[in-house]
Amino acid sequence: MVTSQTDKLTNLLNMKKIQLLVACLGLVAVTSLSAQPIFSEDFNGATPLSNWTLINNDGLTPNAAVAVVNDAWVVLAGTGGDNYAASTSWYTPAGVSDDYMITPSITLTASNYLFFDERAPDANFRDDYEVLISTTTPTITGLTANPVLYTTTSPATTFSNIAIDLSSYAGQTVYLGWRNKANDEYLLFINNVEVKPVLANDAQVVEVNVSGSYSTGSTVTISGVLENTGLTNLTSVDLNWSADGGVTVNTNSLTLNTPSFTTVNFAHTVTLAAANPGNFTDFKVWTSLPNAVPDSNSVNDTISDQFFVNNGTSQTRNVLLEEFTTAPCQFCPDGAVVVEQILASNPAVIAVGEHACFGTDAMTIPEAVTYCTDFGSGAPTACVDRVQFPGESSVAHGRGTWQANATSQAAVTSPVDVTLTGSYDVTSRLTIVNVNADFVDFAIPGDLRLTLFVVEDSVTGTGSTYDQVNAYNTQAGHPYAGAGNPIVGFVHKHVLRDVYPTNDAWGVANVIATNPAPNSTYNTSYTFTMSSVWKDKDISLVGFVSYYNANTAQREVLNSVEVKLTNLVTSISEIKKDVNSLNIYPNPTADISNVVFDLSKSAPVSLIVRDITGKQVMSNNYGVLNTGFQRITINAESLSNGIYFATVQIGKELVTRKISVNK
Repeated sequence: MVTSQTDKLTNLLNMKKIQLLVACLGLVAVTSLSAQPIFSEDFNGATPLSNWTLINNDGLTPNAAVAVVNDAWVVLAGTGGDNYAASTSWYTPAGVSDDYMITPSITLTASNYLFFDERAPDANFRDDYEVLISTTTPTITGLTANPVLYTTTSPATTFSNIAIDLSSYAGQTVYLGWRNKANDEYLLFINNVEVKPVLANDAQVVEVNVSGSYSTGSTVTISGVLENTGLTNLTSVDLNWSADGGVTVNTNSLTLNTPSFTTVNFAHTVTLAAANPGNFTDFKVWTSLPNAVPDSNSVNDTISDQFFVNNGTSQTRNVLLEEFTTAPCQFCPDGAVVVEQILASNPAVIAVGEHACFGTDAMTIPEAVTYCTDFGSGAPTACVDRVQFPGESSVAHGRGTWQANATSQAAVTSPVDVTLTGSYDVTSRLTIVNVNADFVDFAIPGDLRLTLFVVEDSVTGTGSTYDQVNAYNTQAGHPYAGAGNPIVGFVHKHVLRDVYPTNDAWGVANVIATNPAPNSTYNTSYTFTMSSVWKDKDISLVGFVSYYNANTAQREVLNSVEVKLTNLVTSISEIKKDVNSLNIYPNPTADISNVVFDLSKSAPVSLIVRDITGKQVMSNNYGVLNTGFQRITINAESLSNGIYFATVQIGKELVTRKISVNK
């Protein structure tokens, strides 16, 4: 088994073995619903396994990478706070798992089925298992006295629902058991266990495929997935929808031939026109008359949802790709290759390397660990605009789909434009950055935040915390073949060095309105001294607008921008330029300084003065000033001696100049 284990560690997909298992590891499939369950467990309670029987019959020691599975079965946290039961067969030394998880007693009624979700998170190492039943006691002897209910050697790699007929045990009190019997594989997850009667004719809408937002006047097709949750083959069903409590629109024109517990896609023949921009449209979709008879259980028929409507005005999107990588991560050299390929083919992508999710190294910062905890599932993985894409089990996902997801995200327009302005003093390394968000359309209401990343490119160093472990040293044809293992002097690209606001990884709150309207502008400013260790010529500043939500799958980045530090002052030219010149004199000043500029067109003008810590000490709004030469003044009489920064906003532009007060 030593050879087998070595083979595993060279497999690209095996990175999922060495990870924080409490990170985002899965999407839970919607379970089949029929009549009210007589037993259910979703593992989300305070002590979900306390009344179950757990038997660790193998007595083996889990590998250090899965040490969190410290019993026969344990409960782990998944995406959005949804928990599941987990077992492992990856032991040190290697061995065969024999671990049981047995329900409390369940008294069965007629036509009962067992439903649950299964998942093996690594496609190459799937834990085979079986489901057993005891009619006596919650013991191995009791479980093995009856025929096996279900067995598989290849569980699904995403949570998938299993249905098992228990009708032959009607009227009996039973115990149901899951036995992990795999030989040196990885992990097995079980979730959403239910025992319930299944009725003859029953159907439900389990998924609606409607976008989160539409422009006013566009056509909305009500589509999704139906499931036959009855015992009778489903050959017809009425499909209905209504919007904002309006009239019911129905159709029975679907052509079906759907066996029990299987699904079928649908698209309603009548569409909906998006209207009322700036607001949500609430709608519901439901089934009725399965097989032209009354539904045996109408409780489970309906899904309610909503979509947001805007004006259809949009801004080109830059895509933020946040890659989890570390020096000890043996497959991360390939992640670096994929990132550079994406950047070469798609100029809309901004790459940031966050050194976390596979141990730590010299470039790890606390915020990267925070992002890994909420988004990550090992390394190399990446978040693409922090969206959880269909088919991905977490926000951070494998490199096989980075390119496709970045391309699809770049095609999605944004309601907000993000720009950076400010100044950088090459001598003192004092940096002022203004992060500006200009909304061109309604955005979906929520907790919108502004964040600033400081990113350094081409970072090198000495020692194990910089030298890159390399699984590709002997892989012919790979860009890092023959580079050594580890790669001494490896060039780490796009390294996340710092995050602002300080001590808040998720951005500054309460700057952007919860429901921003078109033509509204929001900004925040950060003043800091750039570390003397970092090479200023390789520093970029990345600003972005994102949502914050308790659900980690709902923290999408709406738009982002990247500006080289050395171009920070001239980055004003990257947005529409209204100012021909701006100077301050006298400077230094003891009392009154003049701010002079020449407007190419009329524009609203305002002034904010901040001290060296970024605290605002003065502000004034001058209204709309006319085209031509203009002068406004700064009265420094009340200011203490020192350095200050005057930010003049002209239209949508922000121009910052340093001013010295010396009395």
